[in-house]
Amino acid sequence: MVDLLRKCEEHSIQMGYQWNPSKCVILDNQPQTVEYAIYDQVLPQATTFTYLGIPFKPGGHLDPEKLVQSNIFKAMSTINVLSSIGVNPSGFSKLLCSRFYAQIVRPQMEYGIAINCFNHSQLKSLEEAQDKCIYKIYGASRKTSTKVMLHLAKLPTMRERVAILQAQFLFRSLSLPEDTLLYRLMPHIQYTRGHQWYKLSKTALWKLMPPTITDFDIRGFRVIKKKFLHFNLEKQIQGKNSRLLSSCRPTITLDPILWLPMTHEERSRCIRWRLGWLPGGAPKPCPYHPMQDTSWPKIN
Repeated sequence: MVDLLRKCEEHSIQMGYQWNPSKCVILDNQPQTVEYAIYDQVLPQATTFTYLGIPFKPGGHLDPEKLVQSNIFKAMSTINVLSSIGVNPSGFSKLLCSRFYAQIVRPQMEYGIAINCFNHSQLKSLEEAQDKCIYKIYGASRKTSTKVMLHLAKLPTMRERVAILQAQFLFRSLSLPEDTLLYRLMPHIQYTRGHQWYKLSKTALWKLMPPTITDFDIRGFRVIKKKFLHFNLEKQIQGKNSRLLSSCRPTITLDPILWLPMTHEERSRCIRWRLGWLPGGAPKPCPYHPMQDTSWPKIN
């Protein structure tokens, strides 16, 4: 390592550039016995290092656990600020609140996830963070399912977003200019099991891509992505506790309840009806069956 640092220093002097020692760290869990320096400046030792917002751990490996924790903290801080200025149940419309979330809050949770592989608990943490944001928009309790809320606003789950962003990263990496470093590395990392690119290629969405992906265009990619989302929607509808979701539109589109012209009170009633939040009070007779009371199964 000492020789490598010396060669880096010599190369920078020859080519007319300079490394920044303040941005360099030796990642090692073990006590340091040798001092590593560049330009006669000793480099500090650390067990983790964040570069461009992406945390790394010893060995130069990505640290998805710290990335998830950092992204969730930033996203929750942002949604709390937005909640104080109108992104709440009594503030802006549900459509506008959902767009605030999709354009401002969710990108903070998605930062860096395209190049990382996550386990079940990390994906669950991302899902729970998204649920908390949706609860703040609809004023729902923590025990309420967000399936219908996400479907109304055409918002995918975080598992789906992770799969989509990873597939987009892989798709774009196959059409890079020839003078890029990743293009030169592709023949070596594409089929090597230990490499991150190979691990990302085993995700659910990327497995749906055709074998001759090099001849694939962006339109074909979007068609497969749409099929992937429709398959997941059908799977959710057929799953347990999906009675309300099965009553919604079976297509992935923005629900008209959110954008059709109507008063605030009318829209609120429609949304609460769609979510199954029927008002309490004395039972009322059904207008079509006077001898029976109105109930949720009958309305469906």
